[in-house]
Amino acid sequence: MPIVVQGVELQGGNISTASQNVYDAVIGMEAEKGWDKKEAVSKAQLAKGKVGKFFGQHGQKDLEFTSWKTFAERLLQELQVGANVKAGGSDMEDAAAAAINGHRADSGSMPDWVGKKFSKTFADRDPDIYAKTSGGEKDESATVKADVLSDNGLGVVGPPSKFDKKAHTIGIFKLLGVVAKSHGKTGHSFIYRGAKYTESDIEKVVALTGWACDAGLTAWVEDDSGKFVVADKDEKLLRQQLQ
Repeated sequence: MPIVVQGVELQGGNISTASQNVYDAVIGMEAEKGWDKKEAVSKAQLAKGKVGKFFGQHGQKDLEFTSWKTFAERLLQELQVGANVKAGGSDMEDAAAAAINGHRADSGSMPDWVGKKFSKTFADRDPDIYAKTSGGEKDESATVKADVLSDNGLGVVGPPSKFDKKAHTIGIFKLLGVVAKSHGKTGHSFIYRGAKYTESDIEKVVALTGWACDAGLTAWVEDDSGKFVVADKDEKLLRQQLQ
């Protein structure tokens, strides 16, 4: 099931050429979109860099684009969606970091206990934090992408919709628990409400909190003022917290 653009099937061997075609297509949209030259170049570079990731994410799907322009527009759309999601989640990460007296995780702000030895950072992703063996070495069999870090812990931040990917989410919680414990730190799961938890969200949060606790994590939810508080392990009291 290939990805075909203007009659050309995307393959590992032609990603570089495809990326340049996308770059040129975006540059060609400058007048149509009302961009200035600098904005067009910036968008073209982002779209060019997205080609390989798009191929990796959707390579098993049957997709066809009639022109490089339509393909480029799809990439720009995905980039915008990603930017909107990231912007919305940033405030939550700041709040989560404050709750554990830490900061959002990135390559330039990792606590001493993490250091370069136990982390691997990609330019556009959260850092991978590796577990620590009993001998003090990096254990590459267990790693988790951290959203927030502090001297005493690490955490992941997400909305109730994480419930919809049950196996994946439980897997993250388990890995977070393993990584945190190996370093002698506390693992945290932050589940945010956005504007307000809906009735269906409440059911999801109750389940997510249980999964987090099963993995040995400290679960946090937002109270009615929007502040992160430790989730009550008693289901009845937890539901009261979420109202």
